[in-house]
Amino acid sequence: MSDQPRSNSFHYTVDGVAGALAHPRWELCPVRPTAASWPRGRAVFLRRGARVGRLSTDSRDFTDAELAAVVHGRGQLYLDASGKPALDDFARDLVKLQRSPVCDGCPQREACAGMFEPVAGDVFTPDDARVREVLSGLAGDVVDVGCGEGPYGDILAARALAGALRYVGLDPDAGRIAGLRARWPWADLRVASAEDPTDLRADHALVLRSWNHLRNPVRATETFAEMLRPGGTLTVVDNVAFGLVRGRREALAAERGPAVFEHFRNDGAAEAHALIARAAPSLALVERRDVSPATSNQWLLRYAREGT
Repeated sequence: MSDQPRSNSFHYTVDGVAGALAHPRWELCPVRPTAASWPRGRAVFLRRGARVGRLSTDSRDFTDAELAAVVHGRGQLYLDASGKPALDDFARDLVKLQRSPVCDGCPQREACAGMFEPVAGDVFTPDDARVREVLSGLAGDVVDVGCGEGPYGDILAARALAGALRYVGLDPDAGRIAGLRARWPWADLRVASAEDPTDLRADHALVLRSWNHLRNPVRATETFAEMLRPGGTLTVVDNVAFGLVRGRREALAAERGPAVFEHFRNDGAAEAHALIARAAPSLALVERRDVSPATSNQWLLRYAREGT
């Protein structure tokens, strides 16, 4: 779907016990006898110590191929450790799950739904460190498109108050803009969407976790290219879809919670770059960071506008 809002995550909940794994060897894996019975993407297995549980999703927001691509291609499966109906701090709320080393060498590895284990450490903060580094070096006129949640206000405020940059934030949600005005007296904040015509000129355009919220990314990209001065940069950061392992009660609470679908797509860096390259050939790619099984679900693209 690209013409209406859609989900950017889906739930797995426990629906059975696969058995015990007394020793970490694939030959003893309790999943193997029924591996072919569980479709990749629709089901996963979670190992906690010697116990192996079976989990499944009945989501219809994603096709079977999309589910498999999220879990096995991009490796974006997480255990929700927060107990919250709506996640607001991925680094604290989520524990990444990766394919178990027990699966290595198993002849059924590529056909099996897969056994997963928790990863020690935070995968989100290291990926976000690069975004913060980029923002800390900005100077001149900065236009932030889809600024409503204000995740990087500390860095932008410091640069603005030091006189290094002049900041304009755009968001179509008037309520979010009103909330930011109370917190960011240093900012020029406007109710506007990325696709609206603008006479703004910028040295840097930011699309921080709002790319997949754009209704018309082609028109928005054309606007970014028109807005930027020669040598100016466009930084696009967003997240791909991910799977969440939750208890049934937590999953139900989340589905009945106040959160609404805001994504029109779940692009990764490859999909976003293909569109930007077509819509704005004057923008030259200077940096690209893709999502992989070793990273969080956040990607980054940076461009410089050519010309004099």
